[in-house]
Amino acid sequence: MKKIFTILSVIILAVVLIACDSRPRLKVFMPTEYISEDLLDKLHKNSEYKVDIITFDSNEDMLSKYATGSYDLIIPSDYALEELVAKGAVQKIDWTRLTTFNKSNIDSELMGAFTQLENAETPFTLLDYGVPYFWGSIGILYDTTKINQTLIETEGWDILNSGRDLMMYNSARDAVMIALKQIYADREDTTSSVNTPTNTDLALAETWLTNIKGPKTLIATDEVFDLMLKPTQVDLAISYSGDAVYLMDENENLEYFVPNTGSNIFIDAIVITKDTKNLDFAYDFINFLLEEDNAYLNSVDTAYTSPRSDVINEIIEKGVYPESSYRVSFRENDEIFRYNQTLNTELINIWQRVLAN
Repeated sequence: MKKIFTILSVIILAVVLIACDSRPRLKVFMPTEYISEDLLDKLHKNSEYKVDIITFDSNEDMLSKYATGSYDLIIPSDYALEELVAKGAVQKIDWTRLTTFNKSNIDSELMGAFTQLENAETPFTLLDYGVPYFWGSIGILYDTTKINQTLIETEGWDILNSGRDLMMYNSARDAVMIALKQIYADREDTTSSVNTPTNTDLALAETWLTNIKGPKTLIATDEVFDLMLKPTQVDLAISYSGDAVYLMDENENLEYFVPNTGSNIFIDAIVITKDTKNLDFAYDFINFLLEEDNAYLNSVDTAYTSPRSDVINEIIEKGVYPESSYRVSFRENDEIFRYNQTLNTELINIWQRVLAN
């Protein structure tokens, strides 16, 4: 009875404390499990405001909900950020208000990605509207006891066609990107882009994806965390680099490889909504997140790569995570997804047909 009374007392106290926290709320809309809880606790000990984290499962999920949530900050990926800009949903970043982070802190490889966007046929200056939060790649996480490094480096994305037990990520955009990159490589095409595929190439991509979707192929998302822990249930899985880094830390038999034929490099950035009523708190929170020590803690806890070059170097030098998977390289044939509503609709239709077969 005493134990039950104690538990009830703790619950009542927690409810009272929550009810008594009358600080203003800063509403942040972001991907699931994408921030350190310890970091939020650190903020809330001294801040004038309370951060409410509301999560979404994908950029598409976010785009369907952002207009109804009265959010102050959103953390979308590059192409989704571009769509928010096109729809007038976010405001420009005032870099003079960022006191803990500036453009000179950004990793040189990441700056190369921003430069590609700025020099594209349809230029987009992402840093005008977003402050980089995390970034990474899409690659292959594989069990080294079942696949050797030489084979996967030789086969690249085509390893998915080898009849092995595998997990394909349930994302139309990522799936078609992988197929297109392999198709371009097979014909030694170095000029075609996943952002501007021809109808013929899209048809070839659909066939390629249909061929790999056999009885040994699982279509999943966060299930990768169960499938690739020891003992692994599949030989390989399509994975985001941050998830791969985390899983490699849990299972020493895993390695991560981004095929030389090219992949998608994603950039997740913090944007300030056009109608926020908490602009000062929004900038304060961005400064808090990207201050060097806080950015280090956040990156270590989530396993995703920081935009800060000093944090990247410190994590690698301390041996927290291996350089081969934690450091992101932006290579000549890597690409950033762009906003194109017509193409996006076609990618979704292709993937739905693949899943239905």
